[in-house]
Parts: sequence; C-alpha cells; structure tokens
Amino acid sequence: MDAHLLPDVLVFLNVVRSGSITRAAQRLNMVQSNVTARIKKLEYALGVTLLRRHARGVKLTGGGEAVLPIALRLDAVLNDLGYAFGKGKPAKEAGLRVGAIETVAAVQLPGLVSGFLGRSPHVDVSVHVGSSSTLMDQVKRGELDVAFISRPFALPGLREEQVFADRLLVLAPAKVKSLGDLLAVNRTRLKVLVQRLGCSYTERLLGFLEKKKVRPERIMEMGTLEGVIGFVEAGVGIAAMPESFVRPISKGRQVSMLSLPKETAMLQTYVVCLEPTASPLVNDFVEHCVETNC
Repeated sequence: MDAHLLPDVLVFLNVVRSGSITRAAQRLNMVQSNVTARIKKLEYALGVTLLRRHARGVKLTGGGEAVLPIALRLDAVLNDLGYAFGKGKPAKEAGLRVGAIETVAAVQLPGLVSGFLGRSPHVDVSVHVGSSSTLMDQVKRGELDVAFISRPFALPGLREEQVFADRLLVLAPAKVKSLGDLLAVNRTRLKVLVQRLGCSYTERLLGFLEKKKVRPERIMEMGTLEGVIGFVEAGVGIAAMPESFVRPISKGRQVSMLSLPKETAMLQTYVVCLEPTASPLVNDFVEHCVETNC
C-alpha cells in the first residue's frame, strides 16, 4: 500500500467516528467535497467500497469493517508517538478518551485525571459519560480508550482492574427515617427513581426490595441525577446512589440516606481497556488509576 494513502485512512476513521461526511469535514476543517474525494481515493486504491451513505450519515460496508481495525491501529501509533515524544511540550499531542458513569465522572475522576496530567501535561483528555453497558460497547468498538464501569464484564480481550470501593445508599424523603419505615408504609405504592433505565445501582435496590417482598408501583426515569435528588426531596419516591456522590451534594436537602445490608451495599468500580492492544498511554493511565487507589 502506498504510504501516501495513510492520511486518507485517518480521514476515513474520522468519518466513521463522526457518523457522517459533513460532521467529519467540520471536525477536520476541510470542505465536504475534499473528504469525499479522499474516501473515494482510498476505496480505489484498496479495491473495495468502504462506506455507504444513508439519510442520517454513513454506514460501514464489509470492506469498511475490515479496514476499521487497521485505521484504529494507525491512529493509536500516531497517538503513542505524541505521548512518547511530546512530554514537556505545551502542545496537546496525544489524546486519551475516557468514559465514566456519571457518579464517577463527578467525584473520583477529576482527581485521577489531575494527577495523571501532572505527570503528562501534554495529553489531551476528553471525558464521555454513559451507562456501564454503553461505555463497555464503546471500548470494544475503539471509540473510547478506557472506561470506568460499575460492574465487571469479564470479557476476553479486555483488561479490568478494580479501582474504587464505595457503599450504596437509599435516598428517601426526609420523613422516612429507616429502612423499616420505608418497607412498612410502601409495600404497594413505592416509586423508584432512576437517572436512566438499566442502572446497575437501581437493579441492586430492586433485588433487595424483592427479597423483602416489596414490589415497586413503578420505576420513573428522570434523566439527570440532580433531577432524581429533587424528586426524592419532593416526596415522589426513592433512589439508589453511591455514598461518595450523594453525601456531599445532599447537604441542606430534605432527604434521608438509609444504609443497606452489606451484601447489597458494597460497590466496586472498575477501569477497563482493550488488551493486549492497549497503547502505552492507555496502560500508563490504567496503572496510574490502580496505584492511586490501591
């Protein structure tokens, strides 16, 4: 393959990551026709169609699926060069894409990233928030370099390290003073509030309630953690949240924090990345996370 095509491979990767040629052109500061020409040039050289356009953007073909891992490796090599030889330079020459569940992004992640940037100030860190399942899928697809998730997946080709321990609490209206109070008066009309459906913390709470033969009337999706706390304070329902997140921000709020049994309450957070293909930058960040919290 002609080495002059390597920039075209990176243009292809940007189109895939952006989801459309228009967004990729904006991201690359290029005109759309130039991006299209680069893709066509690469397709001609490889002898395969890489992308198919549709109403909402582009979709990978079978050929595109085959080229994508190679494009990701090329991007990782260039990123590693920036990381290895950019230390001490003011320019941001290496990028680290970090995913995290929202509670970790709000509480533990800032200190971790700050400590890492103290050692590697030339690294450009971007943070993406989502559910554990979504973040895991993004790591597997190469859209994120590392992610902080609330449960282990134990999948082949992935490295998982436990980095945080926490405790799950039940957030309830202020008038509810204990789990006994909660269970006694809410056996049929209990509402459980959640930021988004599929939350692993809420699944733990629901499992606890099931053992107590309490079936919630409904599960209500609020969209934001602040919204969840506000609705709890208003007496609408209860929620499950990590202590490290909820205790600092609940000061002055009309809510109760109720302890769960140890087997339900103990939480672990894991950092995950691809292995053995993780770059030196990713490995250094994961090691920093482990060392900081061991």
